[in-house]
Amino acid sequence: MKSIIKQGPIITEAYDANTETAQVYYKAVKEWVAKQTESLKELDVKAQRYGNEALAFRTMLKFLESEKIILNLKEAVTLTLINPVYKETGRMQKRNQHPHGENSLRTKITTLQYFMRINPLFKGRVFVVDDGCPDGSGNMAENILAEHPNCPHKVFFLANAIDENDIDLPVGITHKNGSNRSVKGGAALFGMQKALKTPAEGVHIIVDNDADLSIHPMQLGLLIKDIVEGKTKAIAGSRREDDSVSLIGGARDLRGNLFIRIWQHFLPQLAENIVDTNRAFKAFESSALERILPAIKIYTFPYQIELLQACISMEIPLIKKGIAYLDSEAASTQSGDNITETYLNQINQIIDIARRYNTIPITDPLMKYLSSISEEEWRKIEANPPESILDMI
Repeated sequence: MKSIIKQGPIITEAYDANTETAQVYYKAVKEWVAKQTESLKELDVKAQRYGNEALAFRTMLKFLESEKIILNLKEAVTLTLINPVYKETGRMQKRNQHPHGENSLRTKITTLQYFMRINPLFKGRVFVVDDGCPDGSGNMAENILAEHPNCPHKVFFLANAIDENDIDLPVGITHKNGSNRSVKGGAALFGMQKALKTPAEGVHIIVDNDADLSIHPMQLGLLIKDIVEGKTKAIAGSRREDDSVSLIGGARDLRGNLFIRIWQHFLPQLAENIVDTNRAFKAFESSALERILPAIKIYTFPYQIELLQACISMEIPLIKKGIAYLDSEAASTQSGDNITETYLNQINQIIDIARRYNTIPITDPLMKYLSSISEEEWRKIEANPPESILDMI
């Protein structure tokens, strides 16, 4: 094992798991695993002893587990990947075209095509939703899809849908200059509704996904098995399980840890089931999504949390699944000067979820405090997080 681990490429960002070197390494790991007697799970447990040195190897084990699930499908499955885009023209390009290029959309398309080749019972498609992008992300996506004529993939433009009063729009959603604008969430929910109305073969699984490659599409099979076998109706990909593989940027992790403690306080029932909620690698069986979608009122980033809370409140079976997550921080819209939605705004959205789903008494003192503070006060808290969130009061 030590030898195959040492052959792996050094991974410092999501792109590193998608290079030609990484693809060659995947084949090498696949050949090596085929000669072993242990299961993938047993191999992963052994590899964990090597720490970050085994980051590439353990990521490839996730790819292999996913591919095995696709290969073993015995009934028809359609997977619709919902891919909101906003200022994603950089990551959709190739690395030789842009310093943050990941070739992300082409990778998702070619991965789905690969899965369809190895098992014709699997059908996959990407629904890109332009979230009012000023840089033309939707137009770039259309140009990329034009490279694949007669494909099932589609591009939708949220701004056009609002102008045309599209019947599938989330209720009350506005343009970017309105009070009920979309910050990824509205675009994702719109795409989900379009997916539900598009014919699908067999079990239809709809996946909420980020536009980058932080969670490589080779892992999509991980979101299928338990739904197809009737063990659950929804799956949340998690970076925080024993078998998770995780490379998270330090700055985002500091903010994220504080945010996690706060949402867990307001949504305790969800916190008992899922720790890693704000990661866009979630799968929903179509009939379950049809039930919860009308209840979702958050159109900013915490829409992901509301989707899960809706499952809990409506008693829809929900499980978590360990994934390989490799940060794509450099071009993130939630990093540095690129932040499109402050954490305080997101906390207020969490408070709204808590109130609507009755998850905590409305007399809660932390709820009252965080509902009243300014951005300036919040920035001081964020810069020096308290040991206990109740120390903020």
